Amino acid sequence: MGRTHGAFFPVVCAAPLSKELMDRFIEENDTGEDQWNLVFVDSIDEYYDEASEVPVEDESNPDSPFIGEMPQECHQLLSKLVEETESEIMTEYFAIMDERSTKDNTVLLVCAERDDEEEIVAWPIVRATFEAAAVSLKCYHSGHSSIDEDLERAEREHDNVYRAR
Repeated sequence: MGRTHGAFFPVVCAAPLSKELMDRFIEENDTGEDQWNLVFVDSIDEYYDEASEVPVEDESNPDSPFIGEMPQECHQLLSKLVEETESEIMTEYFAIMDERSTKDNTVLLVCAERDDEEEIVAWPIVRATFEAAAVSLKCYHSGHSSIDEDLERAEREHDNVYRAR
């Protein structure tokens, strides 16, 4: 967990996203807690140091460098973003909003698993409902659950989507 960097979980914009969709994502993740800690990321040139809030001011960047990228490439872009801008985001645990997100209100949750030498050895990924995203990322980061556990739960669903407990 040594490489988690900042305080915010990035939500990578890997498809053009409307303000309404981003607002819905935030609203469905509102747990009533004071600390909302997700931020939409659609550029590698911006400095990210605040959580995204409703109402989202702009649609996502239609030229986002994350569009069409695989989770590993998204991780590389996030790492580059942190290195070059010192943005306060975590790079080991993140969500991806892709084209499917615009149709069924789900996201990909990604974890970069490292070995004792800090080399990435696995990329567990699970598709989850909007509602499950924020709590799941917090639980992965804190060690209270794992993405592998949620992947097992998702595999028991007819559509392979993880839903909140």
